[in-house]
Amino acid sequence: MNDASQLRIISRASMDYVVSIYSAILRGSRHDPLDALLLSTVAVANVAHLNSDRVLSQAHAGLDQPEPMEIKRPISRNAVALSLGLSYETARRRIQRLLDEGALVEVDGGLVGANEQASPEMVRALAEQNAILLRRLVRQLRDQGIEI
Repeated sequence: MNDASQLRIISRASMDYVVSIYSAILRGSRHDPLDALLLSTVAVANVAHLNSDRVLSQAHAGLDQPEPMEIKRPISRNAVALSLGLSYETARRRIQRLLDEGALVEVDGGLVGANEQASPEMVRALAEQNAILLRRLVRQLRDQGIEI
């Protein structure tokens, strides 16, 4: 996978995936692009630990029920700002607006996304679109002879 002769192929295919999924997120969201990215960052951080715990990940793999709030790990405003390269003040101001709208909730330790409770149909549609796009990415790479 680190063969330098294949890096442009990998880059083109993966950037196509990134643009496609971000476009799907923006089409499914009522938020502007930066707020949608903030929400995505919080949502990913809340459940990132599931990737290293196969049993817990499998227990919450289906779309029929959102992950319970008690397994989500909050992320601080500062961590969100740092991860996106935003000033703390920009992140704080936008996060406050998202809290006021109910798109985020504040718990001990930081922020948790609330989209699954507020809009489960949007979350389901995005998860289905993501699966389609990810399968397309894998197929494109394999068609180019790149081992996954």
